[in-house]
Amino acid sequence: MEFVDLFPKTIGVGELKSLTPEIISQAKLLIDKSCAVEIAGDGGYTANQQLLNEPLFASIKLEILSYCREFANAYSHIVEDFHICNSWGNVVNFGDNIHYHKHSNAYISGSFYLTEGSSFNILNSGFRELFGFAPALTPGDNYRALESFTIKPKVSRIIMFPSGMMHCVLPSTSHDKRYSIAFNVIPIGKIGTPTGLMEIRPVL
Repeated sequence: MEFVDLFPKTIGVGELKSLTPEIISQAKLLIDKSCAVEIAGDGGYTANQQLLNEPLFASIKLEILSYCREFANAYSHIVEDFHICNSWGNVVNFGDNIHYHKHSNAYISGSFYLTEGSSFNILNSGFRELFGFAPALTPGDNYRALESFTIKPKVSRIIMFPSGMMHCVLPSTSHDKRYSIAFNVIPIGKIGTPTGLMEIRPVL
């Protein structure tokens, strides 16, 4: 029998070349200063939800937007351009995690890392529902049997994925703080097919 893999779920993993040690140091101070919102067991995040609008991140924003163009091209999406609609800093402390969630009202979501720390995990949503039964899984590395996929943070690593994918941060076993910056992106310009066309422009 020949097996044909249909409808792959594609994410992007890269490296931010513009994220220098100096920017990382200043970014961590900025996050510590404005990390006023905490959810029990879920770590903390900045009250500033437009963090990447800070002048410190000007070159990083441009690099993220260039990755967005690559991402859309990988999906064969025709998009004029992109806008980072919100962005915030995250801090995960010892014992904290960030529960599974997804981002509504966005096209691409992502995060990049200022430190190492607990792993990012993305869920293969609907995996078991495909079959209507839940058989046990044979141990091994068959990618078709993955219920989730884990990526270890590295300094300057950036992860991007469709905003509807469920994801989380696994519990931290380190006493060092885990710092990251997350963001959501929307397409701008004329979007859609001729009978479903709309035009999106950000309010600046």
